[in-house]
Amino acid sequence: MKDHTVDARGLPCPQPLILTKQALTSLREGQRLRILIDNKISCDNVSRFLRDHGMSPVQSCEEGVYTLEVEKGDDVSEMGDAAAYCTPTEVTTGPVVVINHHGMGSGSEDLGKILLQACVNTLKDISPRPAAIVCYNAGVFVAEEDSPTIPALQELVKQGVTLLVCGTCVDYFELKNRIAVGTISNMYDILQQLSTAGRIITL
Repeated sequence: MKDHTVDARGLPCPQPLILTKQALTSLREGQRLRILIDNKISCDNVSRFLRDHGMSPVQSCEEGVYTLEVEKGDDVSEMGDAAAYCTPTEVTTGPVVVINHHGMGSGSEDLGKILLQACVNTLKDISPRPAAIVCYNAGVFVAEEDSPTIPALQELVKQGVTLLVCGTCVDYFELKNRIAVGTISNMYDILQQLSTAGRIITL
């Protein structure tokens, strides 16, 4: 039986909840639904919503994307207000780190590159860990293959940190086939991360 998918990546609460409820109401009993979310709080909210309505979602996470898989049970047409499950703590707990230059700080360009590499290498050790890293303008070069920052960024993504790389910038610098880590994204997703950030750190 064909699975159905709700792609709620990049969407703030309550949109993942609303899309999930809409999808369930259109499915028949026994059909399966897959929900993709890139925000831990939204994932928890959707999971709680499903459990409260008699379903048993199975959760997994890979490269910062949470997947919930669930089988529709009895009629769910009487499900309550999905938006009510949106917790007021949707603001991310960790900071969002902005990388928008080849290096860190002004002055020596070579020193700036050394400092940026050291900073990226250290991000995995700070507490709380960054919720997301967004790269735009010349900052996209940190995600270019062979960049010395690649191992640290790969480790951060593995730990659940969202890494967004500006697609317009990637095209401008002709790096489309050279981005080795992260998600080539758009201005909407980047602004969504910045607008829900508790703090923003610009390197």
